[in-house]
Amino acid sequence: MKITLPGFHDLSLRFQQFETAVKSGNQQRIYESKHLIDFLFSQKNIVDQYKQIKEDPDFKIRVTHHDTKISNVLFDKNEKCICVIDLDTVMPGYFISDVGDMMRTYLSPATEEETDLSKIIARKDFFDAIVEGYSAGMRDELTKKERGYFLYAGEFIIYMQALRFLTDHLTNDVYYGAKYVGHNFNRAANQIELLKQLQAF
Repeated sequence: MKITLPGFHDLSLRFQQFETAVKSGNQQRIYESKHLIDFLFSQKNIVDQYKQIKEDPDFKIRVTHHDTKISNVLFDKNEKCICVIDLDTVMPGYFISDVGDMMRTYLSPATEEETDLSKIIARKDFFDAIVEGYSAGMRDELTKKERGYFLYAGEFIIYMQALRFLTDHLTNDVYYGAKYVGHNFNRAANQIELLKQLQAF
C-alpha cells in the first residue's frame, strides 16, 4: 500500500493550516468567525491525543478507506449495503479515520450543508450501532486500547472537518469553493455543533 494523498488525515497538519489561516487569512472573515475560532482552539486536546496515537504501538496502521461517509456506501433497492465505493483514498491509516467519518455522516439526520443548527442531532442509538457493527467485524483485530477510542474517532474526524471548512472560509474558499458567501463558515458551524453533541454522550 502507498500513500495516495499525503497528509489527508494528518490532524496536526490540518491544525497548522488552521493556525496559519487565523494569522494571515481574510481579516474581515477572521473577525466575524471569532466565536468559531475560539471554540476550535479550545479543543486542541483532540490534536494532542492524535499526536499520542501516532507514537503508541497499540494503534495499528492498517489498510484504511479514509472516506467512509454515507454517500460512499452503495445500497441496493432494498436499502441493503452492497459495498463501499470511491477507493482513491484507500491507503495506510488508523481505524479512527474510517469509524470517525461514519460517525460524522451517520449520526445526524441532517447533512453538513444544514444551516439550521437545531436540526443537527447526534443520535446515540446510531453511535451504538456503529460501535457494535464495527466491533463485530474487527473484534479479533483491534487492540484493547483501540477499542476504547470509538468516541475519540468521532471527535477526531468531526473536529478535523470543522478545521478544514473554517480554514477554507478564512482563506477565501480556495479549496472547497463556495456555492454562496459564507458556505464554508456555515459548514464549520454545522460540524462544531455535531462535535458538541457527540461530546455530550
